[in-house]
Amino acid sequence: MDFMRTTMVKKILADGSPCAKCLQAEKLLKRRGVWERIDEMVPAREGEPESPGMKLAAEYGIQSAPFFVVHPDTGQTRVYTRVLEFIRTEWESTEFGAGLRGEGFDWQSAEGLRNMAPPEILAEAQRRFGDDLAIAFSGAEDAALIDMAWRNRLPFRVFCLDTGRLHPETYSFIDTVRNHYDIEIEIFTPSPLLLEPFVREKGMNSFYRDGHAECCGIRKVEPLARALKRRRAWAAGLRRDQSPSTRSAMAVVEEDEAHRTPEGHPLVKINPVLNWSSGEIWLYIRENKVPYNPLHDAGYKSIGCAPCTRASRPGEHERMARWWWEDSNHRECGLHVPGRKG
Repeated sequence: MDFMRTTMVKKILADGSPCAKCLQAEKLLKRRGVWERIDEMVPAREGEPESPGMKLAAEYGIQSAPFFVVHPDTGQTRVYTRVLEFIRTEWESTEFGAGLRGEGFDWQSAEGLRNMAPPEILAEAQRRFGDDLAIAFSGAEDAALIDMAWRNRLPFRVFCLDTGRLHPETYSFIDTVRNHYDIEIEIFTPSPLLLEPFVREKGMNSFYRDGHAECCGIRKVEPLARALKRRRAWAAGLRRDQSPSTRSAMAVVEEDEAHRTPEGHPLVKINPVLNWSSGEIWLYIRENKVPYNPLHDAGYKSIGCAPCTRASRPGEHERMARWWWEDSNHRECGLHVPGRKG
């Protein structure tokens, strides 16, 4: 790819406000993860032919804004009047675009991410994948990730799995986070085609008799597959010390073989706080005034579905309060399986 400088010409109306098309273009650039690649913003002020943007419009014979001027270090200047054409030609067809699509991921350089602080790890993922990066949201660690991503001022998306069995406090927590950060949270619920026959045959609480795997598969694993269907990367607030027997083999950056991009490549999974402790998470939450589930104040260290979660007992590891009637080596829901590290 040529070294190049990119200028976006943005129309400013006579009353000082930006034109609606320019605002729409900005949103699209941010969603596609290329907003940071715009080197300069030049105003074309309505009624002011001497403004920088109006001069560029006259120079290139452009009648409307926004438009984009690309100055490569070699070759001829390129001008685009359609934002999608600009994105597809200059970015999505390049090596940078391959990174946005999750292709050709440099796993060797990704190893260096483990030495970065979680906000920096997340920022790298946001720069690479834009809004094709989805943060899985359910607990305190995930709220901390949302706070980091929000502070990075880079594109990202958030989704939540509503199993239908969450605590009332958890539903309120979801709305609190949505409103606090003024973000959209995509909600994915169990498929009725799977859930209804399961409940009809086994009842509401069969997991107490035959384990939680089947219920979690319907209420969590299948909705997760739908949540990630059109994504290229996702981030989760996993910590190694949450479950050393099942999460010790995980990496900060993994290749998720269980989920695929539209082109058939494995998704990239980012675990920014994998090496943080519970204490470090809660220090971040307190210092940055991150919202958290009020159940934590009632003694719940790990929070899942209401029938499968109880308050932690003194001195008890946090995962012991999840599926407490089962063997301690099987206290995972199936959402997080160690992936290939590249």
